[in-house]
Amino acid sequence: PLRLNPTEISEVIAEVCSETTSNANQFNAPSRLTTQSRQPSADVAFSVLIKLVIDMYMMDSEAAAPLTLYMLEGMLSSQKSPARTKAFDLILNLGIHAHLLEPMIVEDAPLIEKGDTTSNSYLNNEYGPNMDEQREAEPEEEQRISPAIDQFESWLLKILFEVLLLLVQMEERQEIVWASALSCLIYFVCDGGKIIRSRLGGLDIRVVKTLLEISVEHSWAKVVHSKLICMLTNMLYQVPDGTQSGALDTHFVPERIDLLGGVDYICLEYSRANSKEEKRDLFFVLFDYVVHQINETCLAAGLSTYTYDDAQPLASLLASADAPEAFYISVKHGVEGVGDMLTKAISAALSQSAEYEQLNALLDKVIRKLDGTVSTFSRIDNEFAYMIQVTKSFKCFSSIKDGSEDGDVASRARLCWATLHSLLHSQISSYRHHGYIWLVELLLSEISEETDGSVWSKIQNLQEEIKDAGSHDTSCPEVSLPVCLLCGLLKSKHNYIRWGFLYVLEKFLMRCKLLLDDSDMQEHSVAYHSKNRLDKAFAVIDVMSTALLLVVQNNETDHINILKMCDMLFSQLCLRLPSTNVMQLGGLQSLGQLFGCTTKNIECTLETLASHKTIGTKSLSRNETLQDTGMNQSTQSALLCETSMAALLLKGLAIAPMQLVALVPTSLFYGPLMQLEGAASDDIALGIAVGSTGRGNIPGATSDIRAALLLLLIGKCTADPEALSEVEGNEFFRGLLDDTDSRVAYYSAAFLLKVCLSAVVDCSLTFLLHLALIKFLVVQRMMTEEPDVYQRMLQSLISKAQQCNNEKLLENPYLQMRGILQLSNDLGVQ
Repeated sequence: PLRLNPTEISEVIAEVCSETTSNANQFNAPSRLTTQSRQPSADVAFSVLIKLVIDMYMMDSEAAAPLTLYMLEGMLSSQKSPARTKAFDLILNLGIHAHLLEPMIVEDAPLIEKGDTTSNSYLNNEYGPNMDEQREAEPEEEQRISPAIDQFESWLLKILFEVLLLLVQMEERQEIVWASALSCLIYFVCDGGKIIRSRLGGLDIRVVKTLLEISVEHSWAKVVHSKLICMLTNMLYQVPDGTQSGALDTHFVPERIDLLGGVDYICLEYSRANSKEEKRDLFFVLFDYVVHQINETCLAAGLSTYTYDDAQPLASLLASADAPEAFYISVKHGVEGVGDMLTKAISAALSQSAEYEQLNALLDKVIRKLDGTVSTFSRIDNEFAYMIQVTKSFKCFSSIKDGSEDGDVASRARLCWATLHSLLHSQISSYRHHGYIWLVELLLSEISEETDGSVWSKIQNLQEEIKDAGSHDTSCPEVSLPVCLLCGLLKSKHNYIRWGFLYVLEKFLMRCKLLLDDSDMQEHSVAYHSKNRLDKAFAVIDVMSTALLLVVQNNETDHINILKMCDMLFSQLCLRLPSTNVMQLGGLQSLGQLFGCTTKNIECTLETLASHKTIGTKSLSRNETLQDTGMNQSTQSALLCETSMAALLLKGLAIAPMQLVALVPTSLFYGPLMQLEGAASDDIALGIAVGSTGRGNIPGATSDIRAALLLLLIGKCTADPEALSEVEGNEFFRGLLDDTDSRVAYYSAAFLLKVCLSAVVDCSLTFLLHLALIKFLVVQRMMTEEPDVYQRMLQSLISKAQQCNNEKLLENPYLQMRGILQLSNDLGVQ
């Protein structure tokens, strides 16, 4: 152990907890911390503190815990976020140095028990093969861990859990602090890239909730959000100690949902889900929750409750019927009737079961409860029902001012509109959520009410109102109050209020599609409906373009809002290529196609399950219950469900019809393309750690979005010369040749080359330009498609420059490009 006196220990702790930077410290007077090292004093003190904590643990681990917590609490109380992140740096470094306690491989050390797979859960076995699976392929020696190291890591894990809970209680909202906390947590709970379920024991579920809130607030990568959802859903189940028949019994703990703020929070995360795994896990949390409610009702009435074995066959059928996807559509877009369609389909399959009556009765109760739970979240509270009717009756200033002789009625109308305005601009997210639902209902009533004119003409009128509202600083009498409130969101100085404009617009466009489909099917034949599909897309895109143009004209600079706008743009313009598996269930199929979901053949699966003679008993194992029928599809089909539309477009798995692209103003492609320039490389640390604000090298990140925007812009400029003039012609694309994103530069060079080949101008100038662009294009393609080869070429070029002592080979871009091409020819690279 280190032998330092109390004064020196205090000096070490003070130096580590110091809020000043290490660069400033290195100019201070020399001390014992810096005399023997050139490192800054803070770095030396940090290393010394690690050794002190380990020594303290070795002497008395019980006494060391509160002292270490007290020290970490002092770090977290700092006013500067870099100082607060040091607390997690210390815990992480302690975990890394724990392996120095004893050798990693010990001959007689017992194997560390990984959590057994659970049996009584409808969730996918993410904590089975992905979390608890034994690494059978590894040699037994590699699975042996020193007991001393394991005990020390367990001791650190308990301290980490206390520190994370303290962060929640302190209401910490700094992204960098929570990113450091997540990295530290992942280090301790993972083994071989898999999260070990047993290591999550003792972690407060509110910590994961806060991490999810931060991930949404700062637009972390989807894969990070997905893993956090996996943690959250599994932490809602309790795994008691001890085994029985080689498996653990998992019990749903509804009290933990109360810690999250109620079932509405589960619905909120359900509406944000991206992957099939997230939707499935959150759906079965809702399933277990409503079964728990049904059992409570049965107990109150003195009736017998439903066991896991009773509910398991129904869970299997719901999973096979793609109920997670269907209810996701319901909770996200407020679509009604999903439960009825599922009930009809599953009842037909249950009719062949020996326990039809019991299962059908449970099915009816579960679906009614699920519909009620989802409706509570996706619909406005009943206390606002009267106010909604009032606002629907008084939609313009003139109707409030002159339309009613009763002053009390006019006052109530003003109060209702003021209430809606307060909800939309509230700092509390749940209040804004209710305001968004209310405003969407009002906008829909603008085009759905039975008045003069068709739905098509009403949509065009609404589009004109949005355009007029954006061109006036004050409210004009020609514009309805719902449109005024919608456009008023863009004038807020708070980016989360402006984000509400995009959220309401997205919901309105989806509901508008449904309304157009219903109107079209009632008035025309199915053949006419298919022929008229493009006209409906035109109508929706016109409204979207008019609204999003206001965002660009408002000079939106918040990257999260820009990413949201781009996501909406791609979702409306691009079409996913169809998969080989098509669901035959009419109602759900139309919903899946409408909202861009790849669905499965439900009828065949239901018939297969219903044909089992033992359905309703214990014949369905947990793996069958949790089997994702989509796992048998091709990788492309799985990608269609989960990857962003921008990434699909770049991979050739989606198309953008030029008829739709031609409708979109050029500035909607050009504006975000330039606003997001440099975003991928800005704050690289957070981008690599959590994919913050669309950064990081992952599918659908800012790099993919910019590349896809450029492709659409090139397509529009190719088809429309006026669009090319709007971006200042070819000079704009020549400027992109120097873009830091290799794909942006590559696509720009390809477009310029195509322009040069198709133009009839001065032959000599064209030839030189062709030559330069061809060389540039070859190198850019190598950077994009063969990065390993490009790196080798670059290293060879550096060596050649060093040998020739010619720095111009690296400074001059043309000479650098020519040198790489020469090296590629010498090495025979195609």
